[in-house]
Amino acid sequence: MLTHFRLAVFAATALVAASASQAFAFWPFGGDARLDLSPAYAGVCEDCDLSGRILTGARMTHSNFSHSDFSNAVLTRADASHSEFGGADFTQADLSRVRLIDASCPHARFDRARLAQVDARGTDFTRANFAGADVTRMNFAGADLSGADLRNARGLTQAQLDQACGDRWTRVPRGLSVQSCN
Repeated sequence: MLTHFRLAVFAATALVAASASQAFAFWPFGGDARLDLSPAYAGVCEDCDLSGRILTGARMTHSNFSHSDFSNAVLTRADASHSEFGGADFTQADLSRVRLIDASCPHARFDRARLAQVDARGTDFTRANFAGADVTRMNFAGADLSGADLRNARGLTQAQLDQACGDRWTRVPRGLSVQSCN
């Protein structure tokens, strides 16, 4: 009887905690437990179809999402630092305020994606496509833009490019330039 009561208390606590992103709950087996209800996606998910998914605030660090489809997905405020996104498709995805620090995104497609205020310090964007993407206030410090196409990116400034590097195949809007990677 006591075991059933403990399970009922735990289930009720879990339902109450589900309405908050983080909560403290009573753990029936001793002590308090901190529940973090932010979605976490880690490990290997190559060629995954995550198109149209709501992944707001997701923790995706140290993972492999190579060739995955994130088109039309919402990843606002997600943390995808140190992850692999080679060949991933982010067409029309909302990546506003995402942490993409030291990630690897070679050959990724960001067509018409929203990348406003993304922290992409040290990220590899080799041969990535940013056609029509909004990169307003995106942090490119230490990013490798070699071969990337940013010609039609919106909100791109020289100050952003001054913090990144590229090569002779990097395409930027007329009047802007990027220094060569060593």
